[in-house]
Amino acid sequence: MASVFKPEGSKKYVILYFDENGKRRKKTGSTDKSVTNRIARDIENKVALRKEGLIDPKDEAHRVQMMRPLADHITAWRDGMLKQGHTEKHANQSADRVRRLIAVMFGAKPDEIDGKRMSRSQQQQARCSIDRLITKARLSDISTERVQAVLATFRASGRSAQTCNHYRAGIRAFARWAKRTGRIREYPLEGLASFNAKEDRRHDRRTLSLDELTRLIAVAERSPDFQAMTGPARALCYRLAASTGLRYSEIGSIRPASFDWKAPSVTIQAAYTKNGDPVTLPLPDDLASDLEPFVATLATDLPVFPLPAKGADMLRADLEATGIPYQDASGLFFDFHALRCQMATLADQAGVSPRIVQRIMRHSSLELTGRYTKPRTEEIERAAALLPSLKPERTDVLDGTATEYATTVLTGGRNPVTGQEVTSFESRSTEPKVIGSNPIGCTPKAFDQ
Repeated sequence: MASVFKPEGSKKYVILYFDENGKRRKKTGSTDKSVTNRIARDIENKVALRKEGLIDPKDEAHRVQMMRPLADHITAWRDGMLKQGHTEKHANQSADRVRRLIAVMFGAKPDEIDGKRMSRSQQQQARCSIDRLITKARLSDISTERVQAVLATFRASGRSAQTCNHYRAGIRAFARWAKRTGRIREYPLEGLASFNAKEDRRHDRRTLSLDELTRLIAVAERSPDFQAMTGPARALCYRLAASTGLRYSEIGSIRPASFDWKAPSVTIQAAYTKNGDPVTLPLPDDLASDLEPFVATLATDLPVFPLPAKGADMLRADLEATGIPYQDASGLFFDFHALRCQMATLADQAGVSPRIVQRIMRHSSLELTGRYTKPRTEEIERAAALLPSLKPERTDVLDGTATEYATTVLTGGRNPVTGQEVTSFESRSTEPKVIGSNPIGCTPKAFDQ
């Protein structure tokens, strides 16, 4: 029998009861004793039904989770990613995408919640608006039809196909987590379609020539500081990116202890890699010899490269100083991630096996590695010019009787092989009356004789 009492100094009554497993439980009731007694009787009835096997505990747990605000689940998902070792940036970005998507589902317009296009005060207002809207949402509101409609709204508002796919990936990851943690019974986003990013490329990248790349590094080394990055640090950073294919966030995670100068190599922890696996990459000897004295001057607990928030801003300043356009005449960009493309392209030009390049780039397929290999137009034209000529010489193709026969076919006259009269192409009927399919009256066999 459940007991109801009010603890000293408390405004609400408390219910003490034993669950179906005989374990003592406590639940906070209401400030009204009669209401709390009704809650206690309801609890006792449910305990009795569970003992009889008439209530599935999982169904009941799902119902409880469905009643919680969706914002609570998103926060728990974000915290779970941090506990699993994901970076704070990744966890926050994933949670923010889901929150924005849900806000649009409940009436917000995409432009009203896009922090990239707002001032700081507008961003704060947008966050408050999102918080207010998602308090209405529950897990049961997530369905393929509703999420697909929101993604279509994003697409219609001018977002790229790739951006819409990022939102799709975020909500799908959240839904899978909710299923895995027992918050929902079934995965609710089966059949959620993606967009074809190949048809809507907004930021295609290019590579630089070797001369341009070396000039960029030389200019960066002599240039003034960009925020916390000195000129020599930027030059080493660009060399490291173009020699290893490391991503911007991976380079930002490097500490002095990440290097092994004997190998030489650099190790990136699993929390900072895209696939969640730690990786150790070899370093060219000349790069290692320049990095080692530079790293020796740094504190052991600080990043080797104190990168700014956006690598493109840092690189654009050095590109401008070098006289290299950030976006060329064909609309292709050279941003920090293009240095990763540069690595794949340089390795390909050096004759490195595609499988080895794939391993260095840590790609799941050769097709993906091929998308990072971006030869320049001049290199393609130079390769085409190196191909041997396949043009035949006329004397090698037609001689003797063959020449005479070809002339007869074109102008008419007597076949030099069979002696039969041949009608020229100009006067020949479109429906020849000779037997067989050969319109000139001789078979290939007769010609070969």
